[in-house]
Formats: sequence, C-alpha cells, structure tokens
Amino acid sequence: MSKFARLLKEVKEKEEASGDRPRGKSRREDYVAMKVYISKELHRRLKLKAVEEEKELSELVEEALRKLLATQSAQ
Repeated sequence: MSKFARLLKEVKEKEEASGDRPRGKSRREDYVAMKVYISKELHRRLKLKAVEEEKELSELVEEALRKLLATQSAQ
C-alpha cells in the first residue's frame, strides 16, 4: 500500500469514527468555485500534502494564494 493510500485510509477511518464531516464550501455564499489546470505531478503532491496535514485541497490553495499576494503587496 502506498504512503498516500495509507494516509487516506487513516483519515477516512477517523472521519467515520467521529461522524464529523465538514460542510462543503460550495454551499457557502462567501466562496466561489475556480477551475485551474495544473500538472498531474503537482496535483499528486498537493493531494498528499492535504492528507498529511488533514486539510482540504482548497484550504492549501487558499493559503498559498494568500501568502503569494501578501508577499507581492509587501514589495
């Protein structure tokens, strides 16, 4: 079993045990959907990072974009 599959299995088991599933952002009025194209390798790495940090992909992308914009506006 790959590291990604093992981590994903652990997260799913935790969610099932707790019965706690986060509310999706698609139903929140303060969020919008954004479609982007990235390489398969970058997507794989991003998914692995999300599982390791127990975050959604969108959370990692939002954090990265906020950091990028903050550094650009500071220049």
